[in-house]
Amino acid sequence: MKYSFKNFIEDLIFDIKTKLFSSKYILKGKCKRCGNCCRNILFSTKEGYIKSKELFETMQKKYPYYRNFKISGVIQDKKDFQNGALTFECKFISKDNRCKIYFFRPLFCRDYPDINPNLIYNGVTMLDNCGYYFDINKDFKSYLK
Repeated sequence: MKYSFKNFIEDLIFDIKTKLFSSKYILKGKCKRCGNCCRNILFSTKEGYIKSKELFETMQKKYPYYRNFKISGVIQDKKDFQNGALTFECKFISKDNRCKIYFFRPLFCRDYPDINPNLIYNGVTMLDNCGYYFDINKDFKSYLK
């Protein structure tokens, strides 16, 4: 596989982001190719999770990237901040859990799973059967030193 300028820029951005926004959490494990991350997506705005078809359609018009997804369900009986949130599925996931556009997938997909400490602090965990998990990079005693 040829290493392109685009790959170089993406790697550079990733390295800079990792150094500037390092977390006390690190990502461990590996993908099990279960497809859950492509079928159980939550999108949010500044106001919170997307909870209406109308808002999603507005976002699709404003940001063409969202046209790659379709509504797959609604979260019921979860934590208050998630209750009523729409779940989305990528239109490019095959029945055998393979991405049909893998080499051209968006940065959103390339970046998964992204470590966001704010989500972890609010109790968000990895999807069931996911091979990835978060571990603590630096324990509390290390911060006290």
